[in-house]
Amino acid sequence: MKILFVSAGMLFGGAERVTSILTDEWGKRGHETKILVTRTEAISKYPLSDKVTLVSCYDNVSKAKIGQIAIIKKVREICKEWKPDVVISFYNDLCALSALAITGLHIPLIYSERNDPNKTNQRKSDQLYRKIVEHRADKIVFQTKGAQKCYSKSVQDKSVVILNPVDTAGYPIHDFTHEKKKIVTVGRLEPQKNQKLLIDAFSLIADELADYSLVVYGEGSLREELEAYIKEKRLQDRVFLPGAKSNIQDYIKDAALFVLSSDYEGIPNALIEAMAIGLPCVSTDCSPGGARELIEADENGLIVECGNPKMLADAVKRMIVEKKEAKRMGTQARLVRSRVDKCKIADSWLGIIH
Repeated sequence: MKILFVSAGMLFGGAERVTSILTDEWGKRGHETKILVTRTEAISKYPLSDKVTLVSCYDNVSKAKIGQIAIIKKVREICKEWKPDVVISFYNDLCALSALAITGLHIPLIYSERNDPNKTNQRKSDQLYRKIVEHRADKIVFQTKGAQKCYSKSVQDKSVVILNPVDTAGYPIHDFTHEKKKIVTVGRLEPQKNQKLLIDAFSLIADELADYSLVVYGEGSLREELEAYIKEKRLQDRVFLPGAKSNIQDYIKDAALFVLSSDYEGIPNALIEAMAIGLPCVSTDCSPGGARELIEADENGLIVECGNPKMLADAVKRMIVEKKEAKRMGTQARLVRSRVDKCKIADSWLGIIH
């Protein structure tokens, strides 16, 4: 089977990591995948199977000329020449453009909603894209039941909920006897992730947890703003922004605690990865329910309401102080591995493609 992915890029990001894992697993089953990236060169920061071909809209075209028409033409050109059995996109706009590109070619189209539909795609153009996708996509994959319920019944009837796959082969297991006194989070430095909330929460308990630091892994447009905010809070020697890391599990495996402070998410990959390691985890109840798909409160982690630094601070302090409870929840969190097993998730996708 031939599968065409239409993606913005294959650099850092949750959707890109999922694309890499799925295409690798499909390659092991003998399927060919072509990934068309529309906003970068044909470069991947994630490993790709030899069954995967990466191409870019930039190939033989000036970057200045890459617009909607150019993307539609490129998708149609690939589809007519390569004849894929299915086209998949994790992006609302690119899926809509792909739908237009394959008009009359009788190729199935699958869209995957990766976020909170009520918080993203709010511009008029995005709403138009969404209408095209709702009408033209043959299948829609959601990460959470909450996101699925944001759509009409007709969309729900042709949809399925599938969690993100995680390649846990070689993943470390958190060793509670050798953990360091650091609290970690992972995510793009963007408003959605709300790292400022976590900094606020940490500032409330920084004196009580005098030996602990906060490490925020990730890169993004808010770096300078967050650096200034950390300085304003006089936490320069306690809160650190080391940037994005490709093998993030190696950097967080010895942390005392993982915290997700997002306002909204699809299924948070960073939370899945932290749980798979066995880290004690605290998360905001980010819409449309991604954290609740993974965490059962007080069983394998803690969930607090969004935007409340005091509640977040209390939960962080509880996990640090109540070591026995933190160890119990971290051990239970590791069981998420079976739910996000890459082979199982890849097969679920193949089930809807067929």
